[in-house]
Amino acid sequence: MNDHNKIDPEVEIPKAAWGDLFRDGRGIYSALIIMGVCLHALQILVIAIVMPTVVADIGGADYYTWAALLYTIGSIIGAACVGPLWSFLGVRRGYGASGFAFMIGTIGCALAPDMLSLNISRGVQGIASGLVIGGGMALISGLFEEGLRKRLLAAYQGVWMIAQLMGPFIGGMFAQYGWWRGSFWSMVPIILVFSVIAIRFLPNQLTNESPEKKKHFPLFRLLILSGGIFCVALAGIVERDLVQLLLIGGAIFIIWIAFRLDSVAENRVYPSQALSIFSPVGTALWIMLLVGSVHTTVPLLLPLLLQVVHGVDPIYVGLVSLVISGGWTLGTFVVSGWSGRKEIVALWLGPLIMLTSLAIIVTIAQRPMLTTLTVAAFFMGFGVGIHNVHLLARTMASALKGEERITASAMPSIRSLGTAFGAATAGLLTNLAGLGTATKAEEVGPAVTLSYSFSLIPLTAAVLMMFWFLRISARKSNGQSSQFN
Repeated sequence: MNDHNKIDPEVEIPKAAWGDLFRDGRGIYSALIIMGVCLHALQILVIAIVMPTVVADIGGADYYTWAALLYTIGSIIGAACVGPLWSFLGVRRGYGASGFAFMIGTIGCALAPDMLSLNISRGVQGIASGLVIGGGMALISGLFEEGLRKRLLAAYQGVWMIAQLMGPFIGGMFAQYGWWRGSFWSMVPIILVFSVIAIRFLPNQLTNESPEKKKHFPLFRLLILSGGIFCVALAGIVERDLVQLLLIGGAIFIIWIAFRLDSVAENRVYPSQALSIFSPVGTALWIMLLVGSVHTTVPLLLPLLLQVVHGVDPIYVGLVSLVISGGWTLGTFVVSGWSGRKEIVALWLGPLIMLTSLAIIVTIAQRPMLTTLTVAAFFMGFGVGIHNVHLLARTMASALKGEERITASAMPSIRSLGTAFGAATAGLLTNLAGLGTATKAEEVGPAVTLSYSFSLIPLTAAVLMMFWFLRISARKSNGQSSQFN
């Protein structure tokens, strides 16, 4: 079992080969986790392609964006529910139930007669997918040693990249033939196989956990948290400045209340030190939140900048998006085998590369330097990739004894929350800059530049927090060593 913060930043972790993920009975677990992230990513990406066809068939154009919005909200809440659900049902039934709920939501989307039914089903899908993704992180933490965790997290990111390529293709294929429901029906058999494998092969208890008593489900706190997340997500799609500002402010207050209530509860949704800058886990979650908010802003506004200001074709816009994802994936695979001093270098270098790349993008955003802009976008993704896998692995290793599960499942929830705040803030700033429905380069350029410039603030904070994270991790580790000596 993991002792509290039992990590040594200087120690070289024995290297694990890629093939080790599929030896000694771990293959079924690895395949299950990879399958889960693939299903989650595909359902995010496919919907964007088929939605025009959906609206043409069943109407509901006024609620066009809600299919993606409710999925996002649901996935944040779902990831936060992993700990309470597994405490009640056990690992095997809890993860299997997540898969079956995902299948029910997917079938609901396939059968939806109107937009209301579709959006409700997307909400169910989102909650279930959050349970799958958060549960997958808990499985990585509880069933794999630290060296193998990094390899599996790298594979995790690689599958996400593949899904980014497959999602638009699958959605476009079904949209082309006018059968948008097929994009959902095609997933049902895969989700069914996923659920059966989980029920059949997963243990009912993870190796890093002790048996625990069943606790009541924290419905009240989850409802409060849901309200806050709904506010911040809604802020990302409304167009009035004042309303956006009120929604963001209200979201921060409501989410703060939810975290305060959770910190004193017995059946916590998040780790007891969540968002505390005096603990490695809390600091790491802050970094994920801040990096998530920034890494959302750049891809969100980049298509607008490229098309309106630089006049490039949509194909090139799609290529740049793949460049960012490719940088992330490449960075992840390059450093997945690093440990000890190399790991420390990856942790502090990643955010610094992101900060430098974003500063370059801000400087040249409105200048005719398209190649440099594309290279800087690549390194934005690369910076995320080289630190993210180590940050996730080290956060898992830093979890308090007995909180390994909720610490692991909290990470995708917190990161997605940062994504929602990033989108909302970007919308507010561009509106304040007078973007509105502007389509002229002299209007779009300054608005996007303002949003990117503001993003330098949370990214600088993430850089500083990473140095602090490394310091307190080392301090905790040395304290542990002295106790054992």
